[in-house]
Amino acid sequence: MQNQCVLTGQVVAIEPVRHTPGGVPRQRLWLEHRSRQQQAGVARAVEARIALILAGEAGIRAAAGIREGSQIQATGFIARSGHKGEAQDRLELHVQELVHLD
Repeated sequence: MQNQCVLTGQVVAIEPVRHTPGGVPRQRLWLEHRSRQQQAGVARAVEARIALILAGEAGIRAAAGIREGSQIQATGFIARSGHKGEAQDRLELHVQELVHLD
């Protein structure tokens, strides 16, 4: 099964590093994406805001130097935010590669 996503955009919020119960560092960034895409032969304006999840020491180091307003490209996989309530309907991008664009 395939689950791969590449998004570019602007970082609009950075949350503090937290640790999972197992002690793994984890950080959430919020990415705002804006583009024009073709759909059914018509140009469409696309706007989306999605949480980026960085996990582990390498993931946290990849975000070093990123500030609100930074332009980035994030590659990773999509997963739901949680298993209960509204969280099971929200998606987040778990980052495997992060590129600074500015």
